[in-house]
Amino acid sequence: MAVMQRSRTYKAEGVVLSRRDLGDADRIVTLFTREFGPRRLAARGARRPTSKVAPHVELFTRVSLVGAAGASLDVLTQAQTIETYARLRTDLRAFAAAGWAAELLDGLSDDGAAMPQDYAALVAFLRALDRADADPAPLLAAFAIALLDAHGYGPELERCTVCTRRIAPDDHAFTPGTGGVTCLACARQHTSHRVQVDTLKALRFVAREGVAGAERLRTTARVSAELRGVLRAYAATMVEREIASARILERAGAAASARRR
Repeated sequence: MAVMQRSRTYKAEGVVLSRRDLGDADRIVTLFTREFGPRRLAARGARRPTSKVAPHVELFTRVSLVGAAGASLDVLTQAQTIETYARLRTDLRAFAAAGWAAELLDGLSDDGAAMPQDYAALVAFLRALDRADADPAPLLAAFAIALLDAHGYGPELERCTVCTRRIAPDDHAFTPGTGGVTCLACARQHTSHRVQVDTLKALRFVAREGVAGAERLRTTARVSAELRGVLRAYAATMVEREIASARILERAGAAASARRR
């Protein structure tokens, strides 16, 4: 894993994952970069109406940037938009799914460590999210499983993680604490999520086919809800903290399901 060599200025490409105000006119911008993993930079004057940087540091915008190393916080000196994802500005479910992905990345990443595979997965996920007009749950499942697998936390979806027997239809649950599916007998010993057969099939499909396959997958409201619940619990267990955006996604998903009835 490459580690960033500090120099006075550097160029990178990244996606804006979060922002917060700093002082009267500045912002601290967190990006996930292709070259250095997560980077926090001060965008001087970004809150002023005349700022040239401000339009390029909107949430989930992909940018090229020039940074200057500082004693405690780097400074964003230039930024230029490469790609925007319009659906994320108008669809709460898509926006929440992107936020969910950002939190998972943050929980799995080390500052200064280059993770080009993770960056490529993030960009592919955002592009698919922007193209899709359906529930983002399958896309998020594909991204999350691929990312967790790359970091050594991929869930077991074929055999019981306690007794190791192959899982039979209708005799299974998802148990975050053991790392994947369990038979119902073993699930009684752990905090588990009972999921229907179609949900397990969906998890296996996106684990095998990735984001490209997830774009073709259409799920029922129940399967989508179970995917969101399982992913939320499993990710929280792996990164040892709650995924805050998961609550927003679940509320938005429930509201969308209610409108379809």
